[in-house]
Amino acid sequence: MHLIFDKNKTKKQLKELSFEEFNLAYSLEGKEIYFENNALILFLKTNYSENYIKNKLSKPENTDSNDIKEAFQKDGFWVIVDKKSNKITLNRDLSGLYTCYYYIDENEVHIATNVHSLAKTKAKELNSEAVYQLLYFDFLWDGQTIYNNISQLKVGGEIVLNSNLKIVSNKFLQPNITEQENLLTEKENIQSLRQEIVKAHKSYINEKNIVFLSGGIDSVAMLIALDDLTSKNTIENHSFKVKGTTQDETEYAKSIANHLDIKLSIIERDLSDEIDVKTFKEEIVKMNNPYPGMWIFGNQIDNDSLKTYFAGQDTRLHTPSLNALDTISFNIFYLSRYFSPIFFLIDVIFYPFKLIFNFILKRKGITNKYFLGLRRALYLFNTKKYLQLVYFKADKAILSSYKLPTKHLNTIINNYNFSLKGIKSKRSLYNAIVSKKWIEQYVNDMRYMIDMVNIQGGKLAMPFYDMDLARFSATIPFDLSIKNMKGKSQFNDKNSTIHKYVLREALVDKIDQKTYLRSKAVSRTGHIMFNQGLDNILKEIIKEDLVSSNSFIKNFELERFLERFLKNKNNWIMTDDKYLLKIYYVACLIVYNNRLKEV
Repeated sequence: MHLIFDKNKTKKQLKELSFEEFNLAYSLEGKEIYFENNALILFLKTNYSENYIKNKLSKPENTDSNDIKEAFQKDGFWVIVDKKSNKITLNRDLSGLYTCYYYIDENEVHIATNVHSLAKTKAKELNSEAVYQLLYFDFLWDGQTIYNNISQLKVGGEIVLNSNLKIVSNKFLQPNITEQENLLTEKENIQSLRQEIVKAHKSYINEKNIVFLSGGIDSVAMLIALDDLTSKNTIENHSFKVKGTTQDETEYAKSIANHLDIKLSIIERDLSDEIDVKTFKEEIVKMNNPYPGMWIFGNQIDNDSLKTYFAGQDTRLHTPSLNALDTISFNIFYLSRYFSPIFFLIDVIFYPFKLIFNFILKRKGITNKYFLGLRRALYLFNTKKYLQLVYFKADKAILSSYKLPTKHLNTIINNYNFSLKGIKSKRSLYNAIVSKKWIEQYVNDMRYMIDMVNIQGGKLAMPFYDMDLARFSATIPFDLSIKNMKGKSQFNDKNSTIHKYVLREALVDKIDQKTYLRSKAVSRTGHIMFNQGLDNILKEIIKEDLVSSNSFIKNFELERFLERFLKNKNNWIMTDDKYLLKIYYVACLIVYNNRLKEV
């Protein structure tokens, strides 16, 4: 979607509509919707099913802006032009599933769902703080873009412009999850969670429903919810793996698909002959968040309005992700009301040991899990610092170990300040963490998944980000939500303690034993993609930039960071994945920067 409101009335390239105060030119892509009646013009982008959309727009003459907001506030981005007042309203859903970007000057307003297409004509340079934010933390904050002069409408946002194209209202309602624990029994919580998960899927049911089935418990929950709502012949599963991986999740996908007797297609990806420099540059500008997982999905999406794809990223509100140290940290926080002076003293005693560990980490870049675990334990008695390091990755020592320039680090890390004021329980603490993560990591998880499907003309549902489901999940008693059980380790049958008890029990009537007992696992394949040819493509882009007269790398002082990548002659291994993700972003930023310089 790209809309242009122009007071000079000079745009001639797109479809046009004339008004007294301004000219409106527009273009739509994929499943984007144009709707008009006597009162308004609507431009809409949503993942809801065709039946849902038709139902909500079935009375065109009676439909007003309040109807639109009520229908699509949980999934969508829309622009409304009021024909009587000529006011223009931009809205974004309460979860952040869709996004939009805008540029405003004294004569025109541009609104687009792709930031790079908008920046191509309206931005002159990258935003330095956003560049370093991306390289340090791998995410941009909600509302932040990598381009100067280009803004993003925030989650739950609404902007109103008058007929002179001036902003008269700009407000947003970002997630603030402050729910308290409910008083339901364990059985009632488990039953209610199942009901809320199923309800979150209901508005997305289409003629054909395709689950991205990893074999993890979240994607299995989606499959079971769909099986509750619709017939098996309307459901399919797609499971992806990268050729050469030692962490194959498709065995678990097979197990649940066979158990429920639902079709499964396994797609093995080998990028060796699929990507070249030209293809890389063309594809990454289609995505607002150029996550490397886009290459695993490839061209596997059907451009069919009667199909909906389902992805299982989660808020973790009903299944908090806590390891043993995290659990201790939460308990220390809870006890701090009684033992605060003692905990403070212990933290002071640990201080010199922190200095030693941080010094070693900065110099050596150690990835040994025991070293990092012991260092993490040194922060247990300082909840605020522990959360900053562990949950928000605002870790100066680790970021310094990458040899990234750190002169911007202190300023950016201030965005990760976390207030404990008014937080009294473990549940309210975790809910506050999720509220903060929602406008950082979570909006990016949504954006890259939806982009990957949308650029191929498909629709993607992410039901675990449904705000009603999130708010119920946030009330499940915390000790129940972190309850553990005996199961099997990630990619084998070794006995292990596993998490997500409540979710597993909510699915127990339909889940297979192999998946029910499986520990949380994510197949790490970034290094394999680099070994399949991504390495050479990115090196070519980086080396070309280094000899250019206006080098992005030199301007942002990234030479030391890139030394290891450029000198490496061996295959990359799994422990390199975090470093390689940052390399990937450097190459993407080079491409974006160069596009701004093209005539």
